[in-house]
Amino acid sequence: MPIHSFQELQHSLERDDRSLPLYQKIKEFILEKIALREWRPHQKLPSENEISAALNVSRMTVNRAFKELTEEGYLFREKGSGTFVAEPFQLTPFFELFPISQEIAIEGNQYGVLILERKRLAFDEVPFASHFQLTDEEAADFPFLYSEILYLSNGVPIQYEKRTLLAAFAPRYEEEHFLHHCSSAYLLNLVPALSQKHRLEAIIPSLELQKILALDGEEACFKVIEKFQIQEKLRSYAEQFYPASRYQFHSRI
Repeated sequence: MPIHSFQELQHSLERDDRSLPLYQKIKEFILEKIALREWRPHQKLPSENEISAALNVSRMTVNRAFKELTEEGYLFREKGSGTFVAEPFQLTPFFELFPISQEIAIEGNQYGVLILERKRLAFDEVPFASHFQLTDEEAADFPFLYSEILYLSNGVPIQYEKRTLLAAFAPRYEEEHFLHHCSSAYLLNLVPALSQKHRLEAIIPSLELQKILALDGEEACFKVIEKFQIQEKLRSYAEQFYPASRYQFHSRI
């Protein structure tokens, strides 16, 4: 990938009057290129030094964008070789992914929930806000709801979820306690016409994630990115983390 690919971003930065941090604008640019398939899996990105020089920004700014995109599974790094576009791992039709409250019920276990954080977010506070395709009117004030929820099976953490959704899509979401159904089940019951997209990958959890899920050291985790859409328009985006030792995906075969 030649460095001139980022010249387009340089022009965009000059025109973009949003108050987003520079690293988030760099992230959005990279995510858009990946989403449009202009940048393919295993395609190598220019180095952090090359990009920082081309954009006239600090290397630390580029490093933060790369680091977060790597943690989110969009990029991967090879020591001594560079940074590359990651290969998305899609759930195939041979697997079914149910809301976690339903999974716990299927296993005959006791469902539990802890709401760790819940707040409203402004458009500029959501790095991927442009993916929701909002009008200027819709983007005004605080159009997003954000939650962090820990789900328990027999008192043991089974899923940690970070969700961002459009407030107008589920206005009562911030009042829900999810005592009987998880957030995914709530939204699917609210709008049965939702289309679902999932991406699955294996990760090594951060220290913070290890603490939240009560993991023993660097135990592997599954990370699922869940997208709910209406007529191809994103309405909810969630990152869900499962301890690999406590959760199995179910095959239809």
